[in-house]
Amino acid sequence: MSASSIYVLVSIIYGFPSVLLYIFSFFVVINFRKSFDSSFFNLYIYDGLFNLFTYFNGFVFLRLSSITCDTCFFASFFKNTNGIILNFVVAMMGHMAYVQYGATVLISSNRLSVLLKYNVWREYTWVLVILVYFLPFLDTYRYFVHTAGMKYYEETEGYTPISSVPINDSFAYLIPFMIISTICSVALNITSLLFVRQVKLRKKNRLESNFLIIMSITCTAQLFGMILSVSRVILAETKVANTLAQILPFVSDGLTLVQPWLLVVFCHSVRDKMMMTLGLKKSIVQAASSQILKARSITT
Repeated sequence: MSASSIYVLVSIIYGFPSVLLYIFSFFVVINFRKSFDSSFFNLYIYDGLFNLFTYFNGFVFLRLSSITCDTCFFASFFKNTNGIILNFVVAMMGHMAYVQYGATVLISSNRLSVLLKYNVWREYTWVLVILVYFLPFLDTYRYFVHTAGMKYYEETEGYTPISSVPINDSFAYLIPFMIISTICSVALNITSLLFVRQVKLRKKNRLESNFLIIMSITCTAQLFGMILSVSRVILAETKVANTLAQILPFVSDGLTLVQPWLLVVFCHSVRDKMMMTLGLKKSIVQAASSQILKARSITT
């Protein structure tokens, strides 16, 4: 089995369960929206949709294409993917990095503003999400005016999407943005954590603390990804760059797919609602009804 095939297999092993958990968490949050009616969960859904798109875009056009030989079943699909569609696919590979890092800053800002009682998110969340997605086109529009193609490599027996945009130009604005956004996210989360330590830990504040833990872990993954990305650009002409290029997709997947797992681990209410949905735990109403029925059976 080739190294590319192993990478794809590993990606499937951790990726598809994460995708299913993401979709299940969306269902639970929406189904129990009265319990999760907050800006954090609204942003979680928006961010999750972006992350799922990022994962599948990379899985199909980077991983699956890399193990598709010239006579394989999907070969015709990759051969015939061209024009504006392929330009969009290639553009999204850099574009969604902007979106992911921008979304982390947005959610970090949300947590701090809620702690400080400046909660204006209900009215403007959708506006901010739209801005986070569309503003990166100020840079990534270039991919639509350049040519893109699926190149087949005989030595690896796989397809790779390529663009006429020079590799150095691809990172000219992205790397500075990653550095600045990571610094902002870390600063916002440190400020929030310091604030939470100073307030009395009531139930609501414990919940906020758990949200901050989720964001802190996400920021750590983001920081690691930023360091690797910067290192790859700086060491572009060295052998280390090839190693970093193999590691980066997994780091990107970590940043993309870690959120639903963190939500399950650190958010007790989400975990309970998931168990209730699966029939593994009774709701308060069901538990009360069961107790009433037991009491009646004893007294009759």
